Parts: sequence; structure tokens; C-alpha cells
Amino acid sequence: MHCFIRRIVWRAVTVAAAMCLPLPLVLSAANARAGWDTAPCIDWPDGERETYALFDTLYLERDNASNNVPLIVNGDTNSTVFSAPDLQFATAPGIRAVLGEHGPQGVGWELGYVGVYGMFASDVATGGTSYEIAPPLSSVVDSFANASIARATYASSLNMAEANLLFTHCHINHRRASGYSAERQRRETTIDWITGFRWAGLEEQSALNFTSSTTGLTNGYSVRTSSNLFAGQIGLRGRTQWRCWAVEGWLKAGLAGASLSQSQSAIIDPNTGLYRPAGGSQGSTVAGIFDFNASLVRRLSDTWWLRLGYSSFWLTGVALAPDQFDFAASTQVNTTLDANKALWLGGANLGLEKRW
Repeated sequence: MHCFIRRIVWRAVTVAAAMCLPLPLVLSAANARAGWDTAPCIDWPDGERETYALFDTLYLERDNASNNVPLIVNGDTNSTVFSAPDLQFATAPGIRAVLGEHGPQGVGWELGYVGVYGMFASDVATGGTSYEIAPPLSSVVDSFANASIARATYASSLNMAEANLLFTHCHINHRRASGYSAERQRRETTIDWITGFRWAGLEEQSALNFTSSTTGLTNGYSVRTSSNLFAGQIGLRGRTQWRCWAVEGWLKAGLAGASLSQSQSAIIDPNTGLYRPAGGSQGSTVAGIFDFNASLVRRLSDTWWLRLGYSSFWLTGVALAPDQFDFAASTQVNTTLDANKALWLGGANLGLEKRW
């Protein structure tokens, strides 16, 4: 009975206030009574600063978008033993480190680094006597033909760094009087609009090695590529946290100018000497950098959190090493740069973050 009378009185007060007060004031009074506030705040709550740092270990799968051309063939049957896309990468380890701050007036900053190391793929052919490099080069360099063992390797590493400005919008739901526990939880949602600069450096190397079935001599041919992307990027990140949990995700996209180069080892025949000198070439193109993450975060203490999620990176306009092999029967250095390819990486992230 008591509660019923209180509800009637409150309804009467609200109706009376609505007749005399502007609507925003009435809504503000009602929200204050309920104990919650859904009004967005332009700057960080209470004008304070929040500093955050995170460190993730990455476990990423990688695609191989190289040209579908033969690398090793069987000289007896003229069939392909394996081609460039047959070189499949194992899961590669990496790290991500981020330091940032949400500042007063809704403006903050962020610095980040991503490194992916140990991307390696290989294939080997054994048990025959007629393995050779893709023709017509095999017809002019004897040590690249009639091999009992032929091996192809492909290795690369990726480093990225970024510096961003953050424009933050926060939305706070305070606890409210409710019979449902979910509605009594304080939830904070933060939206970061991101703009800044990003650099990505992709270094690759690929090699073909042959062991003669008759002499036992070994010979090889290797190429290297370097792709440096310089991008202006924009992005969006959202984070909602309540009690001991948080979910977070972001998407960043950058339009880049790419500086590319390729270099090739000299081709030397053990029997006849130098066949083709070392050399290389350079070029440039328009490229792109894309970064996606979705993570579930668990609070460990007042400042420490545990992170688990999925990360993906996509680079366009890069030069891949296997595309630079020159199998022409020529003694001249190859000056053609095969570029405008893409690199995709995706997999799990596990790490820690601190907020204070």
C-alpha cells in the first residue's frame, strides 16, 4: 500500500512538472530518480585522463597470393613438381603493443606497433634424378637441371607502426532501480574516431636450390623484395565494459603510397662460371592497409585486464618475392618489378592490458 501511494504521488509530481517545466528538465529529473544517465558526454567522464597500454601476442595464418607459375618441373615429363602458390605458410607468431590516452575535451592520442615474424614456407622434391628449374633457364644453366633434390623456400616478416589522434565519445549507463540484475549494472561505452599515420614494412626472400644427381654439386637462385607503405589512416573503435567484462573492436583503413624494390642474386654455374650478374629494380604504386580486431576482455584487478580475440591485417600494393624470379634464358639482369599484389593475415590474439 505504501509503495502504491508513493508511485501515485510521483506520477502526479511528474505530470505537474511537465506542465510547468521544459521537457529536458523533466526527463533529467526522471533519469536522476531512476539512478541512471544515458546522455552522451563529449569529453572523458569528469574531465579526467585515462591512460591505457596493451600487449598482445598474435598467432596468424597467412595466404600466398603469388603468381601461379611453375618453380620446379620434372625434366623427363615436363610436368610441374610445384609452383609458387604451393608454398603454404605455417602459423606465424607476432606481437602488438599499444600506448594511448583519453584526454579532456574528448581529444587523445595513441601509438602502436605490430610485428609478425617467422613467416616461412618450403617445399622439397626428392627421389628423382630429373628435377630442374622452370625452363628455359634450365636449358642454359646445367646445374639447374638433372637434380636429385630440389627445394624452394619462402620467408617474410612484417613490421607496422602508427601514430593517431583520438576523438572520443562516451556513453554511460549508471545503475538503476530494477528487478533485473543486468539493468542494475553500470555500463560504459566508448567510441573512438581515429585519424593518423601508419607505416608498414614487408621484407621477403625466396630461394630455389638444386643438388645434382650426377656430381652432387649444389646451386641456387634467390630473390628479395622490400615493400614500404606510408599511409594516412582513419578508423573507428568501440568498447563496452561492465563489471568484470568488456568487449572491444576496431576497424582501421589507410590509403598509402608504396615504395617497392626487388633484388636478385647472381646466377653462377659451377662448370662455366658467372652466367647472370646480381641486380634489381625499384618502383612505386598506390597501396592500402587495413586492420581489424574483435576482442573479449576480462578484468583481473582494478587496472589489469586479460584479452582474447581475433585480429586480421590486409595489405595491398606489395611486391611478393616468388613473383620476381626470372626464368628467361638471358644473361641480362631482370629489371622488371612485379607488384600490386596483396597480403592477408588473420588469427588469434591473446594478451594483457592496463588502464589507469
